[in-house]
Amino acid sequence: MKNGKRKKRFAVCLASICALLCGLSACGKGAEVKEDKIQCDAFNGATIDCTPPVYQKYLSLTDENEMAKLLFEHNEQGVFKAVPTSTDVVLSWDSEDGYRKYFVQISKNEDFSDIVFQAETQEFYATVSGLFPGTYYWRVTDSTGKKSDVDTFTVSNYVRALNVDKIRNFRDLGGWKTESGKTVKYGLTYRSAILKESSGNALVDLGITTEIDLRADEEYAQSIIPSKYGIKFLQAGIMQGDYVLKDKSFYSSLTPEQIEEKRHSEAAFKQEYADALYEAFKLYTVESNYPILFHCTSGADRTGTFAFLLNGMLGVSVDDLYRDFELTCFAMGGKRWRSNIENDGNGNYYFNDDGYATVSDNYVAIGLLYKGLMTCYSTGDGKLSSAIKNYLRTDVGLTDDDFEAIENIMLD
Repeated sequence: MKNGKRKKRFAVCLASICALLCGLSACGKGAEVKEDKIQCDAFNGATIDCTPPVYQKYLSLTDENEMAKLLFEHNEQGVFKAVPTSTDVVLSWDSEDGYRKYFVQISKNEDFSDIVFQAETQEFYATVSGLFPGTYYWRVTDSTGKKSDVDTFTVSNYVRALNVDKIRNFRDLGGWKTESGKTVKYGLTYRSAILKESSGNALVDLGITTEIDLRADEEYAQSIIPSKYGIKFLQAGIMQGDYVLKDKSFYSSLTPEQIEEKRHSEAAFKQEYADALYEAFKLYTVESNYPILFHCTSGADRTGTFAFLLNGMLGVSVDDLYRDFELTCFAMGGKRWRSNIENDGNGNYYFNDDGYATVSDNYVAIGLLYKGLMTCYSTGDGKLSSAIKNYLRTDVGLTDDDFEAIENIMLD
């Protein structure tokens, strides 16, 4: 056995010496030396859309009838189990040296002076969630100091839907274009469904400074998030849709059948809704209050109403406001539509002119909110943003200085 081991060791040593001599001989003949680098699966500057696939399908449609059909069929199928979240950016690489520790870095600058993500792994890939739109540079270094080349990719504007402790309908309100040509900034305000007591760390990681609860009951007078996380809290209880409008004269345009089917007759305005909206919008005038998260229970109706008013005031078009509202259909289900959807009998679907969607005992009337704003609060220029500002002045008590402050913070 000993002689056998000696022979084996001798053979290995001899093979190593031969390989070394052959290598030296080859180098002496001017052979090309392979560069010793980690090989990345390069993006080469490619643009990536991280919008959740189910949102992409809906947002790609431009014809209202096609939108209506997709929303109607999705509601009939009842496919609401998963929480739609943004697609991860997957960074991958290879190395002939096998498994080692790898250090991955992503930066906004080519010199890596602004690191936005870094991780250590023994895998040949890393996934990154929730990146803001923009151009990024990335590289990999292993535990021996071997490096990859620097690669780059660009994240396009997208619906930034996040998985924050599995809270439904949690998404960034940024990215929407406005009538002025500006864009609502990402990372400043978020909307969601009901929070969890366990969500404190996740909210802190996201940078949330202020929470607004749009529910009015006494049991919601304080946050479920423990105070140790230092997140400011405001209860700003409102109702959804046209409830928040004081002027209801636009109801004269509804048919008796529409009023009856709506179930709530004339949606009663209460001064407490205006007071709550005043306090909530005032928070948006102070930069130190950002990022701000607002929510209700399902993150659909009251949350959808506030999102409509906020982004609408900033100049987002009504078409995009409807799209944002209707994305909720894919996040938690239900007829969160601009209006009831009908079928002409030939397989063609369309939004009717009700301005509300019939959902059991719920009252979903984002279309009536728009109709009421444009009928009763229009300033004559035909702009929804002007009508919303006029409403917020007359019914809520905000000023042009408040609007300017919010616009200066939230628009880019």
